[in-house]
Amino acid sequence: MTQKPVKVRTPQAERTATMRQRLSEAAFEVIKEVGYANFRTSAVSKAAGVSQGAQLHHFPTKDSLTTAAMEYAYERAHGNFLKNISGFSASDDPLDAVIQDAEDFFMSDHFMVALDILMAGGKNTELRDEQVRLAVASRASVEESWVKKLIELGWQKDDAEMILSMTFCLVRGFAIKLLISHSLSDLSPMMTQWKSMVALLKANH
Repeated sequence: MTQKPVKVRTPQAERTATMRQRLSEAAFEVIKEVGYANFRTSAVSKAAGVSQGAQLHHFPTKDSLTTAAMEYAYERAHGNFLKNISGFSASDDPLDAVIQDAEDFFMSDHFMVALDILMAGGKNTELRDEQVRLAVASRASVEESWVKKLIELGWQKDDAEMILSMTFCLVRGFAIKLLISHSLSDLSPMMTQWKSMVALLKANH
């Protein structure tokens, strides 16, 4: 007698996590496509291919869905950072690595969507506070990891913290400038000049 195959049920917690991930990704993609000002939760369930009821079960409000979208974005961005810092070797120029990591984040859809939500939803204090919390938590660990890496390479702690912060500020500012001018032509010479200034600063310490 042929035995029927045993069906293995996916645990409820795993199914829940999968559905939440699916909706979070869909919400992020919708915001990226139409902008937060035009964000409608009904578009998310459609993009995710689930019922409105299923969506409301996991994310009952627009704010909770928006926060989930940003958590998804920061998780993906952090994954990119981990690849960057784990791929760094002692023979690499540390400032080049920091600049590249900054460009990978601040010129990504992850950052631009976060900025869009922060600006368009600015009058929603609860949402704004949650976005700030997510941003600070995510970027703090990135900065701490790079500072630690620079110190391991012989940099002074104060130099590492200041130069890292200024590098991120430069790239972030340039990324925001791209909202007005889409030209990247100034970025490379600006970073070259910045590297020369950093070299002079370190030489005097």
